[in-house]
Amino acid sequence: MPLKLIKDPVHGYIEVSSEELQVIDTRAVQRLRRISQLPLVYLVYPGARHSRFDHSLGCMHLAGEFAKSLGLDEYRMKVLRLAGLLHDVGHTPYSHLFETILEEAGSNHEAMTAKILREDSELAEAIEKCSITLKDILYVVEGRAPESTIISGPIDADKLDFLVRDSYFTGAPYGLIDVRRIVLRSRLVNNKLAININAVGAVEEMALARYQNYMNIYLHHTARAAQILFLSGAKLLDEISGFPDMSVEEYLSHDDYTIWCIMKNNDKTRWIIDRIERRIIPKVAYELRLREGEIPAEVLRTPGQVIDEISSLSGAPEDRIWIDTPYITSLPFRNSEEIVFYEEGDGGPRPVEYSSPLLEFTSTMYAIVRIYTDPPFLEQVRLASEKYFGERIRIFSQKSSGK
Repeated sequence: MPLKLIKDPVHGYIEVSSEELQVIDTRAVQRLRRISQLPLVYLVYPGARHSRFDHSLGCMHLAGEFAKSLGLDEYRMKVLRLAGLLHDVGHTPYSHLFETILEEAGSNHEAMTAKILREDSELAEAIEKCSITLKDILYVVEGRAPESTIISGPIDADKLDFLVRDSYFTGAPYGLIDVRRIVLRSRLVNNKLAININAVGAVEEMALARYQNYMNIYLHHTARAAQILFLSGAKLLDEISGFPDMSVEEYLSHDDYTIWCIMKNNDKTRWIIDRIERRIIPKVAYELRLREGEIPAEVLRTPGQVIDEISSLSGAPEDRIWIDTPYITSLPFRNSEEIVFYEEGDGGPRPVEYSSPLLEFTSTMYAIVRIYTDPPFLEQVRLASEKYFGERIRIFSQKSSGK
């Protein structure tokens, strides 16, 4: 089978068959070149200009490496590689930044991926030319196949690629992960991807890299400020807020470039693009770091109301106060979706329990609440935020102590 070699800065040469190349060359996949992996993070890390396309190729490559290590047959390897390639075709422009627009309509990029796979005839035809069925791809990306955890699980091709890739392109030295050891020490045990207990050090290394990437790249205060500013404008426009209801044809017509131009040419949002182009970013007035369950409920349910109250307390205009509640999702270690370890026995691999303080630390959600404003209002918004959150934290502490 003729192979094309694609030079990747993270994995070296990625081998692609002529049939797979036809899938890569579809509009749905090529669109990913114009969707940033880390939207607006280049304002902090200038090298962070890589795309969802780069990541999807890397995920395809690692999915194939997992398939080889697991001893899957040629057909299942093809399925797994294409599932890795296509797992992100449903992303909105600006990746996870606009995910909230889908979520508010009861959808997400995974659901949009499945919709595109089902309704995009060009993509479906290209998949069929690989001599595999669209149904089998859908089973993997929708989490219904035994190999689904290789694409989306506690440890998967997706995370192993983006952690290393994002570290490489930002220059932040947190993605030092022994990816090869994890892949070679993986087995399918009870239809779940399991890691040999001898490779636990590599898993802990990955968990630490994940935590550091979140804290220093994904949740960087300046990057998040630019993203929240951009998102606040995008939500004002019907052309963007209508993503969940778009046809596949219309949805695929949008990428980072179209959204930037729409916002730049609209009177409501032109000032936001102007600020980002000149790197005039809101500043942090207040920051609160909390563990799972400690976040005041109204911050998540009604953030607009929180802004109203802080504006009232501070005297700063509402449209110059922004709230952000990003979080590090838990790395499942103690529940039904937990990381599974195994050891080799006379009867083959068997699950084994392992206690790791580092994995325990990353097994709960960690949230950051930030209030942003423009420099003229920093001090008054800081004082108002301290009063607002101080009262709620005090009430929470009293309830927790049973007083």
